[in-house]
Amino acid sequence: MENIVSFLGEIQPWYWWALAAVLIGIEIMSPTFFFLWPGIAAAIVGVITFIIPSLGADIQILMFAVLAVLCTVFWKKYTPASWSSTEPHPTLNRRAEQNIGRHVKAAVNFSAGRGAVHLDDTRWSAASTDGSDPVEGDALVIVGADGVVLKVGREAA
Repeated sequence: MENIVSFLGEIQPWYWWALAAVLIGIEIMSPTFFFLWPGIAAAIVGVITFIIPSLGADIQILMFAVLAVLCTVFWKKYTPASWSSTEPHPTLNRRAEQNIGRHVKAAVNFSAGRGAVHLDDTRWSAASTDGSDPVEGDALVIVGADGVVLKVGREAA
């Protein structure tokens, strides 16, 4: 018991920084954000202990506990909902739909409303939404997608 009391009586700032590193390391391995805030609290207590080395172990531990709770509560209350959202982005894994609204050029002459367009450095299959047959080089806009086939329409003049 005396060893514990003597250890707690001599808490150095680097102890807090080591605890902060361990907690933040655990956070890196588990994306929950719950180990991050106690880790930040430990780092803050380490800085305060470095600035004011005469603080007792009981005050340091109390500061850590209060800061860990305050940081966690602050995070839960004031961070955007999107940070903790488990809903994926609506176009995640739907590459064609991510391009809706982009401007493209017809890569070939369309036939029966079907053809291809150049999007960035890739050639995509495309279908005209109005059934028209754009010619190579016509400016088009992506208005939808059906699987990997882009739905295109004429650009408004």
